[in-house]
Amino acid sequence: MPSAIRYNIRSEKDGANVKVTYDLRVPVGGPALIASFSLAVDGKELIDKTHWVPGQVQFNGMQFTQLQHPENDVTVAFSISSNEGWIAASSAVLRGERRFDEVVFSGS
Repeated sequence: MPSAIRYNIRSEKDGANVKVTYDLRVPVGGPALIASFSLAVDGKELIDKTHWVPGQVQFNGMQFTQLQHPENDVTVAFSISSNEGWIAASSAVLRGERRFDEVVFSGS
C-alpha cells in the first residue's frame, strides 16, 4: 500500500488578497517521494513549475495572489501525488460575499 503524504494547505482571503501556505511531508524513513504538487486559486497556478523538482521528501512555502473580482466566489484546488501512486486532490470555495474567508485542506 502506498505511503500517504502528510499535507496542510491553508488559503486566507482578505478582500482581494489571498495568502496560501503549504507544508507537504513524506513519512520519515519510507520510500515515498513527492512526485507532483499543483495548487491553484481562481484557476491561477501558484506553484512555479519551472522550479518544481519531483522527488522531494518535504516541500513548504507561502504564495500570494490578488483576485480580479474579490466579490465573486473563487475556487481553491490542489493535487498531490507520490512516486508510489498515492494521490490526494480536492477543491473548495473562498466566498465572495465575505471580506475574510479561509479554506484549509489537511491529510496524512
